[in-house]
This record gives sequence, C-alpha cells and structure tokens, in this order.
Amino acid sequence: MPYLVLDFDKLKNASKFLTYSLLVALPLTFHTNVLAQPTTAPTPTVSQPANSSEDAILKKLLGRWENKDSLGLDINFLFTADGKLFLIMGIAEKSAAYPLEYRINSTPNPMYLDIILPDNPKPVLTIFDFTTDGKMRLQLKDTDPGQPRPNQFSPDVSLFTKVSDNTTLPENVEVIDPNMEKPANNPEAEAEIIIKSMNRAQQAYFIELNKFANTIQELKIGIESETENYRYRIIPQGKNNQRVVQTATAKKPDLKSYTGIVFIKKNNSEILPNTAICVTVKPATKPPAIPKIPTKAAQEVQCPVGSSLLK
Repeated sequence: MPYLVLDFDKLKNASKFLTYSLLVALPLTFHTNVLAQPTTAPTPTVSQPANSSEDAILKKLLGRWENKDSLGLDINFLFTADGKLFLIMGIAEKSAAYPLEYRINSTPNPMYLDIILPDNPKPVLTIFDFTTDGKMRLQLKDTDPGQPRPNQFSPDVSLFTKVSDNTTLPENVEVIDPNMEKPANNPEAEAEIIIKSMNRAQQAYFIELNKFANTIQELKIGIESETENYRYRIIPQGKNNQRVVQTATAKKPDLKSYTGIVFIKKNNSEILPNTAICVTVKPATKPPAIPKIPTKAAQEVQCPVGSSLLK
C-alpha cells in the first residue's frame, strides 16, 4: 500500500476554502487502501432533473472545479452524473481523491448542495451558485455535518474555476478507500491509526479555530475514548495553547502504548501546528511521558527514555 503524505504545513490557509469536516475526512498521514478507479457507473444518487432548467444547472456543474492556493495546494471537486463527488487534493506530484456523494436542489436561490461523507449519516448542507464569468461560488467555511444550511454566502466564500468538463478522474490520481484498512486483527495498528487521526484532527481544529480541542468529542471524528485494547485521552497543556498531548494507553500487558503531541511551530511569520508520536520500546500499560519539543527547525521531537519516535 502506498504511503500517502500531504505536507500539513501547506494547509495553513486551507480553512479559507475547505470545510473542517472534509479536511479531517482525508486520510493524509497514514497508510490507506487505494481503490481502482471505477470502470462502471454506480446507481445514480442525484435527484433526477425535474425540468430543463435543473438539467442545465446539473450539466453546468458536472466536471472538475479548482481552487488553487498561493502556497501550491490544489483543491479540486469532481462532480459526476451518477452522484459521485471526488475531493482531490494535491501538492507537487502527490494527488489523492477522496470519494464522496452529493445532491443538489436548483430551485432555491442560492441553490442547495448536500455533501455526503462516508460513515456519517449527517451530510454537510451548503449553498452554491454560478457567477457571470462562469465561476462557482461554494460556501464551505463554517459548514459541518448536521449543522443548519447557511442561507447566504460569507465574505470569504470559496470561488472555484472550472478546469475540465471531463467527469473521469485523471490517471495519476489515486482513489482513497474511505473504509481504510481495518486494524481489528492488529491492536497496535489500531492505536497507531487512531493517535495519528487525533493528531491530524487537532491540526485541522487549530487551523480552523486557532485553538486545540480539549476532548475527543470536540474533534468530531467518531473515535471512542475506549476500545477493547486501548484507552484514548486528550491532555490539554495549559492556557497558552501552544501544544496538546493525546495518549493511547494499552489495556493489555503485551501491547505498546503511545503518546502523540501537536505543537505550534513558527515558520517566518506563520504559525503552524506540527505533530509527533512516541511509542514505548517494549509493551507497557503506561504511555510515554510528554516528548521534548525541538527549539530549532532542523531538530526532531525527542522522545523520553523507554520510547522511540514513530516515523
């Protein structure tokens, strides 16, 4: 399986045009299953056009739309006629597509767009329209699953440019399996995946809200605080909001324990959330102590004695 890593430092401005929910949904930092691109169309899920006007709107929507960030991060949405929506993210030569679904209602003004996330019964409810010069306005900021649909665009509404009418994914884009690999038969893989997910979610949470989450529930990523093999916990680190620690404590003596840390790192004038994970060298029912944060950009996080840095 390929190791897909998109540099999270590049996502500093992502919240300007990308909903927190979709950002967290992308498996950016750990092993994922890659799906073959579909060769046959699935059962249509988009509402059938009720009239020629709605048919024209749907036809205009189909294809690939791009919002390009000045730091080199490309966000693309690919709408297909069978109700599939692919969120494509790419930095440099790395590109991955996350499969979603969508529904539209062209009657209201602005028009309605529902984005359906995998394994989440509550869709992202938002609005869109087309500008006179052919661009698409899409309200993504401050939208989360289960939240009310916005009734108007915000001043920093996302603006997308249509780059292709083709509804087929480019050949160099890998499709991510939203189910990912199941860790049930490997308890330590479970802990590694969940701690990485929590770290990633804390990064996105900080980018969106300029603070870290204090509870697992605040992260909204569907993680339970306790499983058969591990207990998961977020440990806030004071009022200065410069770091947060999260642990995976083994409940069985033959398993290793983990400590993840997300910390603020200044890069010129930017403030960026960075991450690291320490894992006990031997099985342990106590997670590693808080790692030492580097003082220089070239340095790595230093894990305490008895643990090592998870690569």
